[in-house]
Amino acid sequence: MSKLKKGALLLVFGALFWPGSGGDAEGGNSVLTTKHNLSVSGPGEIKAVSEERVCIFCHTPHHANPSTPLWSRDTSSSEYDLYDSTTLVAKPGQPSGSARLCLSCHDGTIALGALYGSDRNVNVISMAGGFVKLPAARSSNLGGPLGRDLANDHPISFPYTSELAQLNGQLNLPVSLPSGIRLEQGNMLQCTACHNPHKNPYGKFLVTDNSRSQLCVYCHNIAGFQASRHATAPSMAAGCTLCHATHNAGGKKRLLAYAAEEENCYRCHSDPGGAKDVRTPAAKFYSHPMGATIGVHDPKEDPLTAEKHVECSDCHNPHKVVASAASAPLAPGVHLGVGGVSSSGEVLPGDAVNQYQICFRCHADNNFSGNQTMVRQIQEVNTRLDFDSANPSYHPVVAIGKGTSVPSLRTSLSTASMIYCTDCHGNDDPTQARGPHGSNFKYLLAARYETDSYPLSYSEDNYALCYRCHDQLVLLDPLKSSFAPHARHVVDHKVPCSVCHDPHGVAATRGASTNANAHLINFDIRFVAAGGSYNSAGRSCSVSCHASNPHLY
Repeated sequence: MSKLKKGALLLVFGALFWPGSGGDAEGGNSVLTTKHNLSVSGPGEIKAVSEERVCIFCHTPHHANPSTPLWSRDTSSSEYDLYDSTTLVAKPGQPSGSARLCLSCHDGTIALGALYGSDRNVNVISMAGGFVKLPAARSSNLGGPLGRDLANDHPISFPYTSELAQLNGQLNLPVSLPSGIRLEQGNMLQCTACHNPHKNPYGKFLVTDNSRSQLCVYCHNIAGFQASRHATAPSMAAGCTLCHATHNAGGKKRLLAYAAEEENCYRCHSDPGGAKDVRTPAAKFYSHPMGATIGVHDPKEDPLTAEKHVECSDCHNPHKVVASAASAPLAPGVHLGVGGVSSSGEVLPGDAVNQYQICFRCHADNNFSGNQTMVRQIQEVNTRLDFDSANPSYHPVVAIGKGTSVPSLRTSLSTASMIYCTDCHGNDDPTQARGPHGSNFKYLLAARYETDSYPLSYSEDNYALCYRCHDQLVLLDPLKSSFAPHARHVVDHKVPCSVCHDPHGVAATRGASTNANAHLINFDIRFVAAGGSYNSAGRSCSVSCHASNPHLY
């Protein structure tokens, strides 16, 4: 029999035992031109020395493994480590059906040329290039060095049912799947739901084109994703696979491409990545330390009890992020779909409405609030309490401020205005990505605000942060300022703003009073003795920096 006829018969044989695997595949592709042709005529690096039969590496008409379809190989006896995460609703079992057959090569435990009934460690069919088993370093080896690690692979061998889809809430009903996605008996999702081993017109033996993650979204219906920036941007043709890997994922939970969560974002959000560069500001001395932990963040975590960490997804939901603006305190589009903590301390597991609620995830009632280097008469590390609208004074982040006359406000602001946390805490370089990723200034401030020296010679630059909202020409003019001695204190006596003012607010729960702590007065006791006092009604101070006390204004 000629080689041509033999090859044709082998292709017909293969078609009998695998659905949708005709001799001519879509796009003119067939098993002959794929890496699954391990015969001597195969196009891949791994192939036989002289074996001409194509189908024999998987199928045989006689003396087959009891596993269908007429399997020519032994199947692995491995007990696999399976994918698991807090967001997984399905219950994957040990690989079964076609998945167990695929793994007879793809877990790397059985020789590629071994046939059923032979020594599984020996090539009955001689393979070229010294290949025996599928090398652990190859991306097509799913088992890892020990041949049993499926914990970093898309879950398989579970029933994909209507009940599962409804329980999960972000899966499409199985009846909606296109014909190319085949579930096996019992609606079991196996390797063949995504891969057809006999044809490869789309790459990776996929059953359909996966541009813009089309194959992924046939099953996965992630709330908000289709309208998100990560789904619609022209540069996002690779879709889900920019962040997720279906096999051999670096981050096992949620199948992230890289184990370090932020590296998945930096893949695009860096100078060479093409999207807005976040890596550069995040590398500044003062930053949100995304790289400090790996694998600590969990989408289901309770922010009040979570371990200390910060990741991009604490503030951004990559499936819902959109390019829409908002006004304080409402969260802009880059923060949509993120949980938070309300101003009353309630955990908001879903969509935080206001930006400050997202900040309160870490800067409020958790168990890792940091220490402040500025030690004040009334000390509070819970920022939620600093901004409590019951306080005698606060910057207007959570509610409109209590000051009815603030003449120093710039014309774009009024006493009814509110501000974001990120108006003060953010990148100090306006040419780079905005937001509190990193800054050259302490406390991750968007501009200079000197706090640690007294006396300090006056310079406009020293208080650039304050002057973003307050006009120094008014603030330091005794005839215009709401407090005439501002200039005398700041310019003449070289007193930094922070010596007297606590910029967030002064917590009533810690004893702040309307009389003593109006106008954000909360003395820094590194420079003012702890017994100092302020009387807002009498406009007087009794503090160590005055020769006579009380000092009236």
